Amino acid sequence: MKRVRSYEDVRRRRSLVVRFLRDVVILFVIFETLSTFAFKSWTISSSSMSPTLAKGDRIVMLPSAYGIFNPFSGGRGVFKAPARGDIVLLARPSTSEHGWVMRLVGSLVRFVTLQRVSLQPRGTSGDAPLMKRVVAVPGDSVRIDDFVVYVRTAGSTHYLTEYEVSTKAYDIGGSIGIAGWNKDMPLGGSMEPVDLGPGQFFVIGDNRVSTTDSRFFGPVSSRDILGKIAFRYWPLKRAERL
Repeated sequence: MKRVRSYEDVRRRRSLVVRFLRDVVILFVIFETLSTFAFKSWTISSSSMSPTLAKGDRIVMLPSAYGIFNPFSGGRGVFKAPARGDIVLLARPSTSEHGWVMRLVGSLVRFVTLQRVSLQPRGTSGDAPLMKRVVAVPGDSVRIDDFVVYVRTAGSTHYLTEYEVSTKAYDIGGSIGIAGWNKDMPLGGSMEPVDLGPGQFFVIGDNRVSTTDSRFFGPVSSRDILGKIAFRYWPLKRAERL
């Protein structure tokens, strides 16, 4: 009898382990499906989008806002262009593209550690994605004067301020610049006109003196855009649609 009970205990423990692993796999599939196609939560870790977004703010990003994301190729079958004024999450132009296996492993690590561990470096270095505002779209010409972006839309003969062509209302920070900083430097307050070609977008941070954006690395492509920042849900008193 003792040997029988021991066998049954082992079988019961094995059954519990199998059910546990099955439940974990199901939860991971649900988590990965939602975060790949529906929505993903992010915590703001820099001041590059201040005053719109502050450090510690928690936001929701919609990966499929501009088209259904293909997790195997890293692209989209049909791309819907973002509007001027949209805040987007984008891959750093200098980031090396990972295969779908590495992306899957990274997602598994984040899931198992409850988002506390990532294979990608956090912060403003490494491969961490960027959050920027789209101010110009393909066919536009863009220039900057005193930290304000001026856009000449396709078919137009004159420039308008970023606020006049944007679909969103927002403020910018850092417009007074830094003492001794040459305004003609890469992240300065002025920039000569740049014409955007097909599939090119000009992105910039709202905090104009504390952000790395298209003034530094140039226009980004549609493939660099990972999704749309839809709304802030924390802190509750500042919850709003973006």
